[in-house]
Amino acid sequence: MEPEIPSVPKLPVPIASTIAPPDLADSTLLNVSPNPQMTLGAVEIESRPDIAFSTVHLPNGQSRDLKADILRPATADRLPLVVFLPGGAFLRCNKAMAFDLRRHVAESGFVVASVEYRVAPDGGTYVDSVHDVRAALTHLRQHADDFGIDPRAVALWGESAGGHVAALTGVTNGLPEFSGDSDPASTGAVQAVVDAFGTSLLSAIADDFDEEARLHYQRTARHFSAYAGKAGALFSEIPEAVGAADPATYVTASAPPFLLLHGSDDMLVSSSQTQHVHKALLSAGVDSTRYVVAGANHGDFGVLADSDAALAWSSATVMDVITAFLHRHLDGADLPK
Repeated sequence: MEPEIPSVPKLPVPIASTIAPPDLADSTLLNVSPNPQMTLGAVEIESRPDIAFSTVHLPNGQSRDLKADILRPATADRLPLVVFLPGGAFLRCNKAMAFDLRRHVAESGFVVASVEYRVAPDGGTYVDSVHDVRAALTHLRQHADDFGIDPRAVALWGESAGGHVAALTGVTNGLPEFSGDSDPASTGAVQAVVDAFGTSLLSAIADDFDEEARLHYQRTARHFSAYAGKAGALFSEIPEAVGAADPATYVTASAPPFLLLHGSDDMLVSSSQTQHVHKALLSAGVDSTRYVVAGANHGDFGVLADSDAALAWSSATVMDVITAFLHRHLDGADLPK
């Protein structure tokens, strides 16, 4: 049964009234209209909700468990693991999000774990979010027998803010500032990353938008600057912190393969945000592919008035691109023995 997603306050982000055409010089335009939707129900799925993987301490002196919801086909086979990171503008992290998308990926032959990570109201910064994802990776790999996981074959898949966290986690494996005590390189490395309409360089999040939207982002940047570790600051005041929170800063030739996707009509996060990461990956010689989804907005996170906003992202074409990428890099013969 699909979990109920509780109602949440509208996120304090503007909606652009005009959007610059996306730059397709290094990317592929993906036309999904008209396009059938992804299918569900062909494979029996087992659900393991609320798996605690880490305990974190909050600024108010309290602590709480971070948890994961796990979906997997009803089979005895060991399967590759896909860790899903929900969006939420660094203000919320609801692991119940994108249930149908996660189920579709699980039906195609993966264990899919939707995991919580700390956000700004938790006192969380970009470093904390990566620590939390690495804690989830460590726990799931250490309990691979319990969940039927092939620990050699692991990918990260994030949307919006979760795409930012997925990209940042993928490119920082082995860096001491992003590693916890229980995070040796063998448990923190991933074999692939999917970044769907994620942020990257926070000070440029509205660069493709009209002037009113850009000014609004500058005035209401408090929660974004909090994620960069400088709560309440203007981006112009913290260029080093903004750079430190940017996945592109840490890209090297050892980064895993990336798939990046962004809507041409994204009204919340400029499509140049994923292109910023894509360019850094290509410059380092990393296997990186980026699609611009024609006519697609930012997905349906209860933020947009358009109830059809998510249809492009659940189209058969987009989901086939994602599952094909995951199978290519997680089923292959190049995995460590």
